[in-house]
Amino acid sequence: MRFKSTIITILFLATTSGFASKYPQHQLGISYSTISGTGLGYVIELDRHNAFQFTVMPYYTGSNADNDLNLTIITGVEYQKTLYRDSEHKIYGFAAASLWYFEKNSVTYIDQGTDFEKEIKLYDKDVYHNLGLGVGYNYILNSAVSFNINLGLQYQTTSNDSFDNFLERVGDNGSFIGLGGGVGILFHL
Repeated sequence: MRFKSTIITILFLATTSGFASKYPQHQLGISYSTISGTGLGYVIELDRHNAFQFTVMPYYTGSNADNDLNLTIITGVEYQKTLYRDSEHKIYGFAAASLWYFEKNSVTYIDQGTDFEKEIKLYDKDVYHNLGLGVGYNYILNSAVSFNINLGLQYQTTSNDSFDNFLERVGDNGSFIGLGGGVGILFHL
């Protein structure tokens, strides 16, 4: 009986290690891209030539949920088509889309400490939509870690352009076309 258990265990380990080297392959890491999103990145390689990357980063800041809360949700998806690949390098073309959602709640007090004190609640919401096409490069270190960089043509549109920050690239017409790109580090699972 012990012999059968040993053989079954050896066959199971051989089978699972054989599957681990085949597709789909998975990667997890951190990426920043103005086109395909920012945050925790997950890549699934379907085969040697096709992959999808999903990115998400939800967070909020503030001291009081009723009066002072800033909510940010960034999510994106990227399709990658391999153009060249060897054991250390991968060059790919990509098509990507992302959504950047910013919500800001704050309270302002007018005539504070007087009989005319008044509380005013302010609310601001901005949503950015990004689409893009481009090329990327992955440097694969020891089949365990990938460093990537990409560059492409980006289209950005928003319904409200009241935020004045690094992401604000739209003009008076509510849209922007220009260069975008990103960087990232991914660990192979």
